[in-house]
Order: sequence, then C-alpha cells, then structure tokens
Amino acid sequence: MEMDAQKFIDDVTAESFETYSAEVSLADLKKDTAKAFQPLMEFMEEQVNSGRLASALLQVKGEDISFYLQNNIVNLPYRYIKNISKMMSDETNCPLNVYMFVESPDVNRSKMRIDELSSQDDFAVNADLSAKLGAWANDQLAAIEENQKIEQEAAEKTDKKKPAAKKKTTKKTTKKK
Repeated sequence: MEMDAQKFIDDVTAESFETYSAEVSLADLKKDTAKAFQPLMEFMEEQVNSGRLASALLQVKGEDISFYLQNNIVNLPYRYIKNISKMMSDETNCPLNVYMFVESPDVNRSKMRIDELSSQDDFAVNADLSAKLGAWANDQLAAIEENQKIEQEAAEKTDKKKPAAKKKTTKKTTKKK
C-alpha cells in the first residue's frame, strides 16, 4: 500500500491514527515474547487491513523500556513528524511499512532502535512475522542488559579509583610589625 506523503503528514499532525497500548512485566516478556506482542500484532493487522495509520505500544512495567509498532512512510516515530515533513514533503506516493521501535536509555547511544518488520502489503499476523518480532525484541533486551552491565562495571571502577579526599591544611603566618 502506498500513501501520499502530504496526507500522511497531515494525518499524523492531526493525530488521525489509531493507538493501542499494553503493559507487560520484564519476566513475562522474556518468557514468551510472541505472546507479549500478540495483542499488538493483532491490533496492527486490523488497522493495516482497514487502511488506517496506527501506533501500538508495549511498555515494560517498572522499566524504562518501550516497544512500538507503527506503520509509516519512513523509519521514524510519529512524534518526529516535523523531521518527516522536511524529508518527505516533495514526495507523492510512498510505500507504507510496519516498523519496530524500542526506546531505552540503555539500548544504544541514541536511546532508540528502529527496524522494519514488514511492508504494509505483506503484513499479516503469522508465525514468521511473530518470530521475527520476538527475536528482534530479545536481541534488544540482550543489548539493554549488556549495556547496563557495562555501565555498572564502569561505575564500580570509577568508585574504586576515586582518590582519597585531600585534607585542607592552612599555613599559619605571623604578622610582621
């Protein structure tokens, strides 16, 4: 499916898109990622089949980790519509794709990772796409954990290397008369 870039920009700016959100514990997400993402996949399939723009969020409870699925003409979240507008304003019909986003301070330096899940035309809840999304989510969780571990080790090294506080000494001087 293709969409006129200006119509896309207008729809997102006017917030004319469907939204869905859910929460999951980190343990449940790790235990069965496909099951955790199933409601998002079904929501996105319904919206895609209806020809609507949509954003689905899976928030990890108690963690600063969010996963999104969005259909878009470019691999940026809807909230970057001004940037999308600058890049795509001269375009006419653009293919819509379904993108996977993860946001976490520990995923990478930009705090966000974006990858294409599927073209909108090929999107359907199936074992292959669910497996692709699940594997991708597990990779992102592993990256987050690894980066947290590295950060913690660096913090511990920094704490150990701190020099002892210097004592202030004052030199007494006598006044000359």
